[in-house]
Amino acid sequence: MKTVTACTMDCGDACSLLVDTEKRTIRGNPNHPFTKGFCCKKGARYLQRLDSDERVTEPLVRRGDRLEPTDWDTALDLVAARLDAARRAPETILHIHGHGYRGILGQASTNFFERLGASSVYGCLCDDTGIEACLRDFGALNHNDPEDILNSDRVVNWGRDLTRCSVHQLALLKKARQKGVEVLSISPGGDGTPEFSDVNVIIRPGTDRFLAAAVLKLFLEAGDLNPWVLTRTKNWPALRGLVDGLRFTELCAACEVPPADAEMVYEWYADRGNTATLLGWGLQRYLFGGENVRFINAVAMVSGNIGVRGGGAYFNISSGRNLGSWAHLIEGGAKRETPRRLLLQDLGAELRRADPPVEFVWIDGHNVVNQVPDSLAVAGALTAPFTVVVDGFLNDTALCADVILPPALMFEQRDVVGSCLHNYVNLCAPAVPPRGLARPDFDVLADLGARLREPVRFPDEETCLLEGLKRSGVSFDELRENGFARVNHPFVAFENLVFGHLDGLYRFPEALHPEPGRDPDYPLQLLTVVHGDFLHSQIPEAEQRGVPSVWISRANPAFGVLDPESDVYLVTDLGAMEVRVRTVDDLHPRAVLMRRGGWMKYGHGANAIIRPSVTDMAFGMAYYSQSCRLENR
Repeated sequence: MKTVTACTMDCGDACSLLVDTEKRTIRGNPNHPFTKGFCCKKGARYLQRLDSDERVTEPLVRRGDRLEPTDWDTALDLVAARLDAARRAPETILHIHGHGYRGILGQASTNFFERLGASSVYGCLCDDTGIEACLRDFGALNHNDPEDILNSDRVVNWGRDLTRCSVHQLALLKKARQKGVEVLSISPGGDGTPEFSDVNVIIRPGTDRFLAAAVLKLFLEAGDLNPWVLTRTKNWPALRGLVDGLRFTELCAACEVPPADAEMVYEWYADRGNTATLLGWGLQRYLFGGENVRFINAVAMVSGNIGVRGGGAYFNISSGRNLGSWAHLIEGGAKRETPRRLLLQDLGAELRRADPPVEFVWIDGHNVVNQVPDSLAVAGALTAPFTVVVDGFLNDTALCADVILPPALMFEQRDVVGSCLHNYVNLCAPAVPPRGLARPDFDVLADLGARLREPVRFPDEETCLLEGLKRSGVSFDELRENGFARVNHPFVAFENLVFGHLDGLYRFPEALHPEPGRDPDYPLQLLTVVHGDFLHSQIPEAEQRGVPSVWISRANPAFGVLDPESDVYLVTDLGAMEVRVRTVDDLHPRAVLMRRGGWMKYGHGANAIIRPSVTDMAFGMAYYSQSCRLENR
């Protein structure tokens, strides 16, 4: 039997899928205009995750040092009693929800704990810094339709490794190249960009704003400016004055890009025709990540490539922009106007200093111990409160739990999901029953709410789905029939250069901050980048045996002094972990590349030695600004 359903994993492609339960296969829906009949290997083998022997399929309760199986009534009665006790001071309840589970019904835990007045977290481990940068520039979060890249003359791919993060954008780019579109990629290297690029420029990690400023400098010197474009900006004189005071050679030196390469990037933007710009999420995972994004956007704007077909600056759109909330339909509880919030990327320290102390923690859709920096501090801090983890695997976060509640996973529950890349909403229809005693998150929270001394009551599932679709205007009947529906948004974002600010004008950045100097004790830069085979920490335990690998260039200063026959350690100011060193030829000589998501319990979790730090905008996490060294011990 084939079921039309959809991927709910944390990926912008948001594929519509066909699941054949008899043949145990998954493939892209050929009728979906964006999915086009194929999907990535992470989605194609998801049934292996559902069937895994490592999966937790019954509630577990901690008794002493052991997590022991129990039934749902026992588990939920225990959780309800602890939650009732904590409700006397709602700020002592902490809710942490991640993007491991998204959708209209995926709002359930957020809506539930908001009604209890619980504390939550702020800050972002993902894309909020780049989002804030785009909002400051454009006044709204939008970009051209992804298919518009086929109308481009050239594409500047600024930091996206499409071989590991978006197979459909990669397919579009390959199709564009077949039509004669040329692609220039800019990154620290060590990635898959040569596979789909005509030219590659290697840049010092985190310094993209200087290369963008150098390109702007060349536009100014050439006088190659469109007066109409400049009239659609609020503060062009401020940017012009800033760039006028900068030296082209010094900007190139700051990003360690040869002047000839910077001139080539300028020519790609200045040449006739339209140039689309793809911005990778890695750009904003530095101390000045927001500034990186803003200066790249400025190049796209000054060159006349915003608001036109074949142009555009693609960072992302909100995956929830087509979906509404049903929180107002909940009965019981009382949402607090100013609930307490803890900084996510410094969660260990925040939990230790919380006053009043956190007494109850609920974590769902997020292997938070694994994903946040200083992971050991977070694991230690979670030993004090009563901690409930909704997860199907005994990962780093689940091991900290007093109660583990097994959720139904993708293909086992119904929902509707949007995309941060395209404008379709997809129906996630159940293709297989939940395994064992696993239950949908929505059902678990509805059951828990009914058990509270002062109940919190959800509407039924169908009512929530219909309410969540009102914003989009999509009919649920259409979703049932087709499995997807398109929501109408302009094909070209910011057409006629009308932007989202109240005055309709674009905003340029007005400051360019210097890059912090290299620490002589930790002269290298650790980049914990996306994995090609697994999504974040959804890595089978069997794949995490042995010592984790890092990659460096043969030009890296550590390469010539390390003894490969002896143990090698990756060392930061927060700690050290044993690694295996491999080489890759096209990587920046000061970069150390590591695939993220490995678990601490196997010695694969790099976040255990990454120090919490905050980006320049929206409290993002500056993962890639972590300095390090490699040494023998």
